[in-house]
Amino acid sequence: MQAAHGLDAEAEQFLGVVGDFCASRVAPRAQEIDLSGEFFPDLLAEAAELGLQGLIFGEDGTVDPTMFALAHETTELIASYSGAVALGISIARLHGYLLAAYAPQAIRDRWLPGLIDGTVRGSFALSEPHSGTDIRAGRTVAVAVDPDTVSISGEKAWITQSPAAHFCIVLAKLGSADRDAPTGAFVVPIDAGGVTVGQDEPMSGFRGMPMANLHFDDCRVPSAWRLDVDGFRGMLEGLNLARLDAGCYGVGFMRAALRETSAYVRDRIAFGKPLADLQIVQDKLGRMHADYLAARGLLREGVASFATGGGGDSHLISAAKMFATDAAMRHTTEAVQLHGGYGVHLHYAVQRLMRDAKITQIIDGTSEIHALMLGRAAARADWS
Repeated sequence: MQAAHGLDAEAEQFLGVVGDFCASRVAPRAQEIDLSGEFFPDLLAEAAELGLQGLIFGEDGTVDPTMFALAHETTELIASYSGAVALGISIARLHGYLLAAYAPQAIRDRWLPGLIDGTVRGSFALSEPHSGTDIRAGRTVAVAVDPDTVSISGEKAWITQSPAAHFCIVLAKLGSADRDAPTGAFVVPIDAGGVTVGQDEPMSGFRGMPMANLHFDDCRVPSAWRLDVDGFRGMLEGLNLARLDAGCYGVGFMRAALRETSAYVRDRIAFGKPLADLQIVQDKLGRMHADYLAARGLLREGVASFATGGGGDSHLISAAKMFATDAAMRHTTEAVQLHGGYGVHLHYAVQRLMRDAKITQIIDGTSEIHALMLGRAAARADWS
């Protein structure tokens, strides 16, 4: 059963092409990527040939807000086959968005074309060992050496794709590590002097997507490589886009859970009848289906909000991310349970969906911090 997309005929045709790519190229590799944990640059190159990384950019490299809806539909679809591959594609759009919106022309010209054609990979260096959700507690500092140069020192943690990246966008305090110090975002080549990439961290989900800490020790870069936006505001805008992506991964995992589980319960015979005939199983699938549709609706609203500019409605985006990822964790766990012993077998997809879903509740702001922000806003709102 397909959910309504609300897209025009050309966009629907493109989704069909992406679906063929998923079925023929991503699905056969998903289990291998998960079990081996090996990166998959060949699949990302094929995705770039289809135009997936460049979907939200016009021919001149500027952001095209009218393409956000289609881009997030593709993210959901790809995530339903492989969360890692969906992540690899969507983070290229995130890095490209920040460059297209805020980087000086020379920086855009250097990195953006490669992000779009798949020959360049980036990373977004935000979290630190002692500051995840509490971003203002970050200790990475950029200090002016002279009017044209800054020196960056500090450590960033859990940086997706950094072991395979060509550059990173680094959030740093300006001048001092004081909590309320202003922040800036700098584009730094990974091979710049003073940058060290840590060991590839073994994660339980999104396996195959490399992740490591980044260490900056008197890394000197031109001050002109700073993004033209207040670092904290630009970070929030980037985070809102990443949160929408995380929500789309969650919706994709629910879609896959429905696909895998409905097929399994139709074929599995217990006590003389298919599991699908049992009301308790129908109830579980019905709730899974309802939450899938509800999460899609919230995300569609969130994406439309982001497309209007300024990072969109942060509360709406938080609600969409939290609801979709929490529902994904709940229902992928239910899918594992409905599969019985097969559900925890590494050759069955549902256990991978469950592991990937757990990570979406943590990245880009935990479910708890989103609930706090929404609760604080609700307590102050006029509901009359």
